[in-house]
Amino acid sequence: MNPIQGLTSTPRVVAGIARVTLSEILRDKVLYNTLVCGVLLFGVAFLASNLTFFRPERIVLNFGLTALLISCGALGVFIGSGMLAREFERRTILVALTRPISRTQFVAGKFAGLAAVLTLNWLLMAGCYLAILKYVAGDAPVFSATLWIAVGFALLQSWVLAALAVFCSSFSTTSLSAVMTIGAFMVGSNISQIRMVATKIESLPIRGAINTAALVLPNFEHFQFGTKVTYGLPVTWQFVATGIVYTFALVALCLLLAGGLAGRKEA
Repeated sequence: MNPIQGLTSTPRVVAGIARVTLSEILRDKVLYNTLVCGVLLFGVAFLASNLTFFRPERIVLNFGLTALLISCGALGVFIGSGMLAREFERRTILVALTRPISRTQFVAGKFAGLAAVLTLNWLLMAGCYLAILKYVAGDAPVFSATLWIAVGFALLQSWVLAALAVFCSSFSTTSLSAVMTIGAFMVGSNISQIRMVATKIESLPIRGAINTAALVLPNFEHFQFGTKVTYGLPVTWQFVATGIVYTFALVALCLLLAGGLAGRKEA
């Protein structure tokens, strides 16, 4: 029996579609490829730490966290970019929408399945990372509260990237969606620099356009800690709360927009 058959309420519809999506992604074995790449990156970090005699745990700390971010983010981008496009190519979305399911519910369910895969990948990668860090660091004080928050924010960032990829895939091709999502990430990681450049521009219209772009574009600086993780510097609760609220607000906005644009694409 189809898991989404007979469902009426939005939570049950989303949960049913998410289960189907989760099983589809796991059958494609994309998760295993990402895990292999992540383990290789961790291996490089471990080997690099053995080549230095000065604070080797710092190398694993920084390199491993970067590997965790890349693994989770790449999985969200590349699966999310082709998620809706594949549904339209297979015409499965048309079959699903013959049932009492809205396009927004369908998109939300697909994203929920992807988010479950990202969470599973994050659990495996974070466990591997922390185990290697503990082995290399020994009794060195590297497990600060900031590190735990940064590891958690790696998951939040992957959700945001996945939501952006799903949004882009609602009106574009798979490859172009991936390019746009990666481009948005690169620009969104430098919002402060963009605003700094705007302050040095004398033309008011250009300055206003740059500031508007900095306001509208996704701000990935909410998930970046800089050297705070390296030196165990504390982060404020406002920073943590803002990052969490920003994640769910941006994900919800992307899914709502994707649901509306998916209807146009179908038409």
